[in-house]
Amino acid sequence: MVAIRKMNNRQRSGYGFAIDLKQINELTVQDLRAVSCSTLILHSQHDGSVSLDHPYFAKENIRMAKLQLLDAWGHLIWLGESGRETNRILISFLKQDRTPI
Repeated sequence: MVAIRKMNNRQRSGYGFAIDLKQINELTVQDLRAVSCSTLILHSQHDGSVSLDHPYFAKENIRMAKLQLLDAWGHLIWLGESGRETNRILISFLKQDRTPI
């Protein structure tokens, strides 16, 4: 419960979730193909909220994408025992990517 409360406090923007819901119906394949930077897609194999079709579709359409399927318990990939592995993968990706701006 403490971890969930901390997560909510870190991610609370006041309007971000509403933007996500709005944009999900507006995002096109052309939008994904326009992404020109290295992209890390993290997704749990056990996510009951978002189908595995989504990360595979993004990987297929984002030119410089890397897909990492996680053995996390569900949608909140940074919580629980697998959270450390999720963080390790993310930090490793950020350290190795040197895409010029």
